[in-house]
Amino acid sequence: MSAISKTIKFNPESDKLITVAAGCFWGTEHMYRKYLGDKIVDCKVGFANGNETSKDSGDSVSYKRVCKGDTNFAEVLQISYNPTTLTLKEIIDLFFRIHDPTTLNAQGPDQGTQYRSGIYTHSPEDFVKVEKLKQDWQPKWGNKILTEIHAIENYYDAEEYHQIYLDKNPEGYACPTHYLRDI
Repeated sequence: MSAISKTIKFNPESDKLITVAAGCFWGTEHMYRKYLGDKIVDCKVGFANGNETSKDSGDSVSYKRVCKGDTNFAEVLQISYNPTTLTLKEIIDLFFRIHDPTTLNAQGPDQGTQYRSGIYTHSPEDFVKVEKLKQDWQPKWGNKILTEIHAIENYYDAEEYHQIYLDKNPEGYACPTHYLRDI
């Protein structure tokens, strides 16, 4: 499976991809659309960097399967952006302001590896840039930032009902750790 979603709007001639995990993907997507929506080419919620299937069940990647807790997939937002309009730094700066990157496998009441903090890069150059940005953010947080940074290994779109979930369901669950911090 390609690390690029088959349905995301992405022009390889002009656009780049970055995939972020900041807890519940509903809140992550909502925050990015709210604060950077006019600059983002496209984004989709999904699952990244986990085990393709469980050897015991043979189940495919799905929300129900990931919630069982044994796939090691992270709930993510895959972002397509044009670097002439939106910089990687802007994306990562927002990432570190909208969740708590100092908690291990948890955001507020959401517990488990699917809620970990992570940034999954799509190029070696972006990996180096993201590592530097994480170092720049460390003094602002005080507690050790536990955000993992890895190359994207795999990605699957979440089911359609998860896409733009909080816009479709304004009263839906929003993790209390998803808010814009004044850091």
